[in-house]
Amino acid sequence: MLNAVKDIMLEHKKNYLLIIKLAIMNMEKQTLRSSLGVLWNYFHDIVYILVFIMFRLLISGYGDIMGMNSIIYLLTGLIPWFFISDVLNQGSRSIKNNRGIVQSLRFPIVVLPTIEVLSIFIRRYFTFFLLLIASTLFGYLRLFSIGLFLYYFICLFLLMISINWILSALVAVSEDFHQLYLAFVRVMIYSLPVMWSFEKVNNLIVQILLRINPMVYVINGFRNAFILGGCPNILYTIYFWICIAIFTIAGSFIQYKLRRYYSDFI
Repeated sequence: MLNAVKDIMLEHKKNYLLIIKLAIMNMEKQTLRSSLGVLWNYFHDIVYILVFIMFRLLISGYGDIMGMNSIIYLLTGLIPWFFISDVLNQGSRSIKNNRGIVQSLRFPIVVLPTIEVLSIFIRRYFTFFLLLIASTLFGYLRLFSIGLFLYYFICLFLLMISINWILSALVAVSEDFHQLYLAFVRVMIYSLPVMWSFEKVNNLIVQILLRINPMVYVINGFRNAFILGGCPNILYTIYFWICIAIFTIAGSFIQYKLRRYYSDFI
């Protein structure tokens, strides 16, 4: 298993320039035929944000959540979720949707999931500036911690890469898993503290079950970076990095074992 991790890491180290180049090309390709190009991604984000804010206000009013404005609470969860959602939906098909590349014996297939995550990051970075602008408008800019922001951004990036190594391999070899997985992703947002706070859950067991998902650590982390401040919880941080290690090892092993069979399944 450790040999698999070493092999996958060496592939990424050897092809890091190719990964960056293809990630940029992939981002440009998706908006090539439109006149506004990549700006359409940002326009879509703004529309989604406005719709979520409208429904949030209609359902729950304009009260505070965890001591912060409800709109800012929503945005600090929603903008990281956009990145997570894109990886879970588009990134998981990174191998399956590249049949021509997969059938090429010379191309390092195992870097495809990483290319897709990096491409999504390049498209999505602007939305974090929207969050910074919103924090300024609501008077929270003085609470912003660039150190915490960079830390949690790295956490988010590494988490989604390690998860995508696993998902992209399983989606490529099993259509049944893909269909089950899509159903799960559609409702995942409701199990995360994006539109609602876990403080409303009084049952300790339910709280623990909800927080098992390491994405909770990252989403709450962005709220710490922009509004709440404070150091990350030590035990939860240890748990998060253990999850990263497990996902990385498992993803490397799965990619190492299945890469020779992708062309047969696809």
